[in-house]
Amino acid sequence: MTAQEANSLNSPVRSQDPANFSSKDVLDHLSPHIWQGENLAYTKSAPTIAKAQTEYAKMMPKSIQEVVKGKIYHAYGFQVASTMIAVGDDGLIVIDPGSDNDSAKATREAFLKAVPSAANLPVTAIIYTHRHPDHPFGSAGWGVSEEDVASGKVKIIASEHFVENLVNDVGVVGNILTQRTAYVGGYPKQSAEGLVHVAIGPTFAAGPISLYLPTDTVKTNEPLKLKISGIDVEVFHAYGDAGTDEVDIYFPEFRHVHGSETIQGETFPNLYSLRGTSYRDVAKWLDGVEILLGYAQKADTYSGSHMRAWKGNDFIIDRIRNYRDAIQYVHDQTIYWTNLGYTRDELAEKVVLPEPYASDPWLQEYYGTVAHSVRNIYGGYIGWWEGDPTQLARPGPKATSTQYVRVMGGRDAVLKEGRKAIDNKNYGWAAEVLTHQINVDPSDMEARKLKAEALRQWGYLQTNIYWRMYGISGANELDGTIDRSMPWNFADPAIVKALPTTALLKTMSVRLNADRAANAKMNVQFVISDTNEAAGFKVRNKIAAYIDGKMAKPDVTITGPKGAILKTVATGKLAEGVTVTGDKGAASQFLGLFDIITPNDVNLVLPPGAPLKP
Repeated sequence: MTAQEANSLNSPVRSQDPANFSSKDVLDHLSPHIWQGENLAYTKSAPTIAKAQTEYAKMMPKSIQEVVKGKIYHAYGFQVASTMIAVGDDGLIVIDPGSDNDSAKATREAFLKAVPSAANLPVTAIIYTHRHPDHPFGSAGWGVSEEDVASGKVKIIASEHFVENLVNDVGVVGNILTQRTAYVGGYPKQSAEGLVHVAIGPTFAAGPISLYLPTDTVKTNEPLKLKISGIDVEVFHAYGDAGTDEVDIYFPEFRHVHGSETIQGETFPNLYSLRGTSYRDVAKWLDGVEILLGYAQKADTYSGSHMRAWKGNDFIIDRIRNYRDAIQYVHDQTIYWTNLGYTRDELAEKVVLPEPYASDPWLQEYYGTVAHSVRNIYGGYIGWWEGDPTQLARPGPKATSTQYVRVMGGRDAVLKEGRKAIDNKNYGWAAEVLTHQINVDPSDMEARKLKAEALRQWGYLQTNIYWRMYGISGANELDGTIDRSMPWNFADPAIVKALPTTALLKTMSVRLNADRAANAKMNVQFVISDTNEAAGFKVRNKIAAYIDGKMAKPDVTITGPKGAILKTVATGKLAEGVTVTGDKGAASQFLGLFDIITPNDVNLVLPPGAPLKP
């Protein structure tokens, strides 16, 4: 296979050779391991897995590292995120309890095996480094209850932007984020033909979750300094993977810094996430790394949310600085070539990492890639339009595909070209041409199976976990073999229950069916009786305008406790415990204007609404 063929769809083939994570220089700067268990990643070699992915998976066994003797411990390999534990005089500080209660409980049990002297110490504080689903949802697994938080026995510490950003993920774009996340780590089983690892952790769990809202928040430009269980803690903002709600932590008496996902792990960072995200401002990310670097200057040990912990001041500074400089190189060169007229996809081929970054084991493209990052930078600075009015004049997707199929000689000619491309291992081109026939006729299973083969074979070549899993999951969607029974739910009831009611109500407007609302005009008030919250909507001109607080003249008022109100808006039906005053018909009409969207029904590869199995 030629490099050009392997590079179809801009495959990051540079990382085909495994990074050397077992070199003496690397091992000498890892904090000592005091306990190790099984590896939850898929570690067997197979022709369907890039060699680099297999070697990378082998460094992910369940592990407890002793970072600062008797005081700071680092647990990785139990789930996607790592967990840091500080042992205080009368309790434990836990940084990132994790994705779910089961994984958190397993982490806690392993920690207590490794450090039995901590067995009688309760958790006195939990710090969420940010809102992403692998970080703040396992507090109950560490033995923390709602009562503990409400009584003040346990502090919950997070960014002042934590809740607002989580509300956006849950209520505004939660449906599509759920589906796109599940394609990477939820649907395909761990196997030689599926998930190998998650690049920043061995596996993705979807067990029962817990969420407690912050009791103490960190202001953007003002570090939060606390003494918890006798330990001085400084929590500070440092923009990273999660954007504005990313916080890092410094322990001055131990000269230890926790870099969260400002430094994302032992991989090139995800400057854009293919699962979907608002613009990750790469210039601000650089600023975040600079802030972290300032703390690293006075640190002897380092841990992060997705990596093994390090030791040695010079090594820590070198790692962070090299990471920072690689980000700047990609940022600056993307802007340089953008200013010379290069378009988004041209940049993905033009900007590549040079030395010394290209051979740096911590900058291989296991999680983020330069190719999909430069597209994000381009769009973040100047938007989606590339300047060619063809993009404005072009017919819609189906009309364009119809013309392509006609010009190529019809369906049979398209399929012939697709087969030829697959035989030549030019999988990206095969996927491209077959897409047009599928857009014309989504029920064409012969075309769908051919494209599935192309994407699946392309996915097997990838070292980047997102590229691999989207190739495999996209193939499964096309040929009807996708198993959608186990998605992560961004709107899990445990999350929804904890978030402010009115903040969630506000997001209802994005579910309004404009056709059904064509002639609707009404004022609807919600009163949440047990939280003393109130909000409403003015429905007019095919929109639902949100009104915070009490309305002057509502046509109907829907009153009830938080749980009943949230169930009402989630199902579109009045729940038990809700009362309606005013025009009761208006209440039913209003609820009927909003679609109930199920994430599992959303296609990513097939056209919207196309059946999985026609």
